[in-house]
Amino acid sequence: MLNYICNVQKISKYSVFQITGWTVFAFFNIYIAFLTQEISFSIIIINLLFSIAGMLLTHVYRNYLIKKKWIKLQSEKLIAHIFYASIIFSICSTIVYYSLSFIFYNEIIQQLKFQQLVGAFISILILFAIWNALYFIWNYIEKNRQVVINQLKSEALMKDLEIKSIRANLQPHFIFNSLNSIRALIDENPMLAREAITKISNILRNSISKQEEMDTLENELKLVEDYLDLEKIRFEERLHFSKQMNENTLHIKVPTMMLQTLVENAIKHGISMLSEGGEIIIQSFVENEYVIIQIKNTGNLKTINTNENSLGFGLHASQQRLNYLYDNKAELSICEKNNWVILTIKIPL
Repeated sequence: MLNYICNVQKISKYSVFQITGWTVFAFFNIYIAFLTQEISFSIIIINLLFSIAGMLLTHVYRNYLIKKKWIKLQSEKLIAHIFYASIIFSICSTIVYYSLSFIFYNEIIQQLKFQQLVGAFISILILFAIWNALYFIWNYIEKNRQVVINQLKSEALMKDLEIKSIRANLQPHFIFNSLNSIRALIDENPMLAREAITKISNILRNSISKQEEMDTLENELKLVEDYLDLEKIRFEERLHFSKQMNENTLHIKVPTMMLQTLVENAIKHGISMLSEGGEIIIQSFVENEYVIIQIKNTGNLKTINTNENSLGFGLHASQQRLNYLYDNKAELSICEKNNWVILTIKIPL
């Protein structure tokens, strides 16, 4: 309800709680007077006016501590400042209370004793201590909440920038390889070259116009098929491709162009290093609440170094993108088995 009032009427949370708190305080005192059978019109007026005075005094105090930037003080100095302010506020409030009593309920002044003054002073001191505690705790919570929000926004921005940077590095690599394949066809087979240009045009249009960082596995597979058609121009009979896709996995979202990048990696570090060429197989299936995508190519890992960057930028970048997009819940691994290099991606459902 308070949030609704703040949002609709553009009133600050401070104002809402300030008004609510002092109103509750006034009616609580009136209720106590009712229970003790001391209720009267004068008592009601005194408590209402005292609450209004308390509201004004604490508001002036708040403006002062904001102006002097008390919130930035060290703990020891802040406590000392609050202590002295509490003494001054309690004295002022006690004077206000008994001034109102003198005006509206003169009998209290006639029966006034020193102990009553001390008791009123201590009560108001406790009240102000509670006000300070609530105010500074609320500020601390709000400040930390804002820090967390800003941190999350910063992390999201950095993540977005890093992913875009990765994509910016991946796309030129793909374009250059495709253009080299087409260039070799221009003189030998102009018709096939035109078909290849159409394919790369479709691929580029798809990748450039697509702003989302993720797309379905089905759409990414179409991109891979177009890419492999271009690569077959270069490798001819040395490149064979097949797929074994579970239909239940085709709707799963994967990072844009990641599949094509990993297939390109398999060709560059696998098929191209074999004089007789080889085969690429793409599989997908569901296993233990994960979607498993495997890219297999004939070859072996011992023809290259096993350090992080030896498999090229694409593999390392794909691992980064999976970490970012799935909060480190996705996995990417590569191994060799029976003269096949198997790259496995595990994406949580």
